[in-house]
Formats: sequence, structure tokens, C-alpha cells
Amino acid sequence: MTTNCQQCGHPLEILKRPLKRLRWTRYWWHGLASFLSQPLRLCAQCGSIYTHAGVLVATGAAETNVEMRLRGFKEDMAHLRDGFATLVLASEVGAVWTLMSAGSYDLTVTVVMGMIGGLALIPFTFFARKASKAKRELKSLKTARLKGTTPNET
Repeated sequence: MTTNCQQCGHPLEILKRPLKRLRWTRYWWHGLASFLSQPLRLCAQCGSIYTHAGVLVATGAAETNVEMRLRGFKEDMAHLRDGFATLVLASEVGAVWTLMSAGSYDLTVTVVMGMIGGLALIPFTFFARKASKAKRELKSLKTARLKGTTPNET
């Protein structure tokens, strides 16, 4: 039984949550089978999967730890972006409502609502750029992993 990856030489660890990690790959069946037999082993650096006996199942099939952290970061930035987008839309709808409604509102209420919406565009664009950049980087890491050219990080 080998304890190091044959591809990059990093130590192997037990693949936790194999169905989740192997979802949308053609190796999900091996993850399901590992529930009934011995667990699979994973190289967290290059994404290679090994049987418990050390036989290579697939290279680059599972997400690496770097990809998992970047995916979490991207999702967090997207949630923040969506939160500020909601604030922008709500304040602009409120400003239009105060202008166009039959009731009378003070003009300062409309201006303040418009300013809140305008100021909320700044963090919205900031988080949108961060999410977009993380998405591009995640895509490049995935293509590099699938080609087998994942850069070695310590």
C-alpha cells in the first residue's frame, strides 16, 4: 500500500464524502462503491484517486484543496454581490415609488433612496469583480488539473 501519490509525490489522505467530491465526474460509481468496501484515497494536491490498496483509479478526477477553497471564496463573493444588488434594486424601486405614487412624499426621501442605491453600486461592483475573477481562476485550475499540469503548491 502506497502512502504517497504516484503523480506528484504528496501524501495521500482518505477521501471524505466521496459522492460529493466525485459528483459530476465519471468516477462517482467508485465513490459509491467505497461506502460498501474500503475507502478511497485522495491526493489533495493533484486530485488523483487511489483505491485503499494503492492502485490508481483516476488522475485529476477530484477537486484539489486549492480549488475547494477558491470555490468557497467565489460563492461568498457571489452572495455578497447578490445582497448589494438587492439593496440597489430595493432603493431604486423605492425612489421610483416615491416619485410616481399618488401619495405625496418629501423630495429628500426620494433623493436619499437614490443615493443609497447609487452608493450600494460601489460594493456591488467590487464583489462582482472578485466573484468573476475567482470564477475565471477556478476554471483555469480545473482545466489544468484535468490536463495534469496542476502547479505544485506547498
